[in-house]
Amino acid sequence: MALKSCPRVPPAQASNFLPLTAALYEPLWRKRSLSIITLGEFTVERELELMLEWLNLQPNQVVLDAACSAGLYARTLLKHDSSLSVHAVDFSLPFLKKAKNYAERDNVSPIFLQADVSNLPYKNQVFDAVVCGGSLNEFLDVPKVMREFARVLKPGGKMWQMYLKRSEEPVGKTFQGLLRLSGIRFIDPKMFEKQCNEVGLNFVKAQHRGRVVMALFEKRVPSSE
Repeated sequence: MALKSCPRVPPAQASNFLPLTAALYEPLWRKRSLSIITLGEFTVERELELMLEWLNLQPNQVVLDAACSAGLYARTLLKHDSSLSVHAVDFSLPFLKKAKNYAERDNVSPIFLQADVSNLPYKNQVFDAVVCGGSLNEFLDVPKVMREFARVLKPGGKMWQMYLKRSEEPVGKTFQGLLRLSGIRFIDPKMFEKQCNEVGLNFVKAQHRGRVVMALFEKRVPSSE
């Protein structure tokens, strides 16, 4: 499934369709982002370790790297366990092309697909886990995307999210307000947990490092009663 044209989106999201953005994103920003945002308190390497630790994936499980960008999570998962089946989905073809180049360099083989995460082209309950790093701040309709993630997750399946939370400080609020004009949104963790709970994704735990939040959710198992 491929998108026929670039969706009409705010500037921050539209920039993802530029080959230059895709080329520079991972080496210049993603690999350094958490160190910059947390002033050296937390690193991307530790983020990836925590993701693997919390997900505790088993051999041959199926994972969705949603809004994968350059595929950092997908590559990390497959380098950790090559038996996994990892689907890497993004709506940006330039990012997917760059992700494929990186995957070939690292000798791993995710399944790449161009699609909108708010309308995933998968049947119900096909994934053991969904991972999403940073893209939550760019989703235009968070509840809709969470419904899709819940739909494609198996009961008991896990969802990992890394995102930037809303500031409560005057300076931070002002700065984030300016960024919101470009399409970047900052998340209220409690509101997000409520939105996830409403679609059957139970909050498990989270770690906060300054403005950075890493959170784990689990797809609710239907009651047998």
